[in-house]
Amino acid sequence: MDIYYFSGTGNSLHTARELQARFPGAALIPIMSVLQDETLEIQADVVGLVFPIHAFTVPWTVKRFLEKVNFDSASYIFAVATRLCFDLVFRDMDKLLGRQGKQLSAYFAFETPQNYIPIFNVYPQEECERVETEMQAHLGLIAKVVSDRVNHRPKDPPGWGLVSHLVYPLVTTWYHQVRFPNMEKSFYADHTCSGCGICEKVCLTSKISIEDGQPVWHEDVQCAYCFACLHYCPEKAIQIRGRRTAGKGRYHHPAISVMDIAAQKR
Repeated sequence: MDIYYFSGTGNSLHTARELQARFPGAALIPIMSVLQDETLEIQADVVGLVFPIHAFTVPWTVKRFLEKVNFDSASYIFAVATRLCFDLVFRDMDKLLGRQGKQLSAYFAFETPQNYIPIFNVYPQEECERVETEMQAHLGLIAKVVSDRVNHRPKDPPGWGLVSHLVYPLVTTWYHQVRFPNMEKSFYADHTCSGCGICEKVCLTSKISIEDGQPVWHEDVQCAYCFACLHYCPEKAIQIRGRRTAGKGRYHHPAISVMDIAAQKR
């Protein structure tokens, strides 16, 4: 089994590690480490994908991965989203896999601690502990379903069709065409920045470099919108103009280190 993951603040990496622990011998592979390869052919019979939800859909990094990978060897493909989402997300993944005559055999979604602070507050400790407990229960179900090679494709609750098929696709389009492009031009380091270079280390697309002791976000490099730079900064110096991030809390999974995030690029 190969488990591929994409993670900015550690939730998805922690989930992938916990899943790997339930399948001894499974390989854990960061999507960013293979995304630059010209071709990628998977050899495993069972393939798992673990990722967060960005703008109500899969991150562009995961989409690009699905577009370029050869899944010929895989007879069972499953997806785990570390944020609740509509089943439309997984059916969109099916469209990409369908180009190779494949589809997801199973998919799952559950909550992990929130980290999109332009809108939400970070979870208090007791809430983080609650969702961790629930996640472990979900992983028990996932391990059982995958071990038995069961098809698991749950549908949205009745009545959500209009929202999932009309409203959210419009919101997703707006995020990708307007909000995200504007936001990635708005990152900056305030006066508390120490020039430690952690933001450069955790930047998954190498958009950030340290120049004259300060981080610079290069406009010609696409942002992954993972917020690793924002949340791993020890001084909480990384801000986003116009998003009221100053003075807000920061979050990354306590079990996932700076080097764990940075290692995805190797």
